[in-house]
Amino acid sequence: MRYIIILFLVAISFSCTSTKKIKTSNGISEINYLNINKTRQYVLIRGKDKNKPVLLFLHGGPGASATALLRKFNSELESHFTVVYWDQRNAGKSYNKKTTKEEIKVAKYIQDVDTLTAYLKKRFNVDKIFLVGHSWGSRLGLYAIKKNPENYFGYVGIGQELASYEGELISYQYTLKRAKETNNLKAIKELEEIGEPQSGDYTKMYKNGFWGLVKQKDWLLKLGGERYGKTKYTDWILSIWFSREYSFGDLIKYGKSSGFSAGNIIYDPDFNNIDFFKQIPEVKVPVFFISGAYDYNTPWELVERYTNTIKAPYKEFIKFEKSGHSPVFEEPEKFNKEIIRIFETLKEK
Repeated sequence: MRYIIILFLVAISFSCTSTKKIKTSNGISEINYLNINKTRQYVLIRGKDKNKPVLLFLHGGPGASATALLRKFNSELESHFTVVYWDQRNAGKSYNKKTTKEEIKVAKYIQDVDTLTAYLKKRFNVDKIFLVGHSWGSRLGLYAIKKNPENYFGYVGIGQELASYEGELISYQYTLKRAKETNNLKAIKELEEIGEPQSGDYTKMYKNGFWGLVKQKDWLLKLGGERYGKTKYTDWILSIWFSREYSFGDLIKYGKSSGFSAGNIIYDPDFNNIDFFKQIPEVKVPVFFISGAYDYNTPWELVERYTNTIKAPYKEFIKFEKSGHSPVFEEPEKFNKEIIRIFETLKEK
């Protein structure tokens, strides 16, 4: 009997997933696997009124799908927008074990955003969509509005990526400072061994290369510079596991895709040494940047300074006081209200 129960639980863990049907007369709740630039990618579209503005969310990583977390924490947005949850190439439910390293290139992700945007504009017969990007997705978001501003009402960057070297230097200095403040001798020793970042090239940023970066980010989380009031991701991992749209099998794919994508994108020259202060000093659409006061992954001070210097038709810097790198999930009610307010602001511009 015990083995039957185990087999039953395994079957459930790896079973097909679904999305809760939206029953409003003009609602939409559909799962799609689209051919985006010769790759099969998962796109979930949900909204209580499909005539509402289209909101496309660009998740972080690369390889770190946010679909399950967005569905748990931010489903309120489905009452105000047609929300597009997208697992980028090789991320989450778009994972394909046959994906080659050559497919993990910045240029290919940029092309994917362009292709999906064109699909959404045609599918919903709209001229523009509302773009929101988090972390790595915020980098893609800036590329998108710089390249094709005519496609977007406006842009919201959460935990905005801006400058490889300067951002990582601030992150390292904060982590070492916190280690000393808490008298964490192990952290002090390891951080001093890897030393400050030497460049904006992630493959050789620290003395012992990429693994120095991994070690620094591990200590950043443990010392409070990644999440507000938490030093692990256990709660978010469980949220993904128990998501209706994700199975345990998908959670395994999540881990594989995240490691593969992040571990290979760093070898793309286009990923390294970015400095948007110089590369993207001006955009043609309104921009809003949301940072957590405890974000030292993509330091909020850098984002505030960029907001002050970038030329845009309209711009705002918004700081969440009880968030780290992910205000979208750390203060979801406040975040959802802010996104709704931002779009109302855009309608007035």
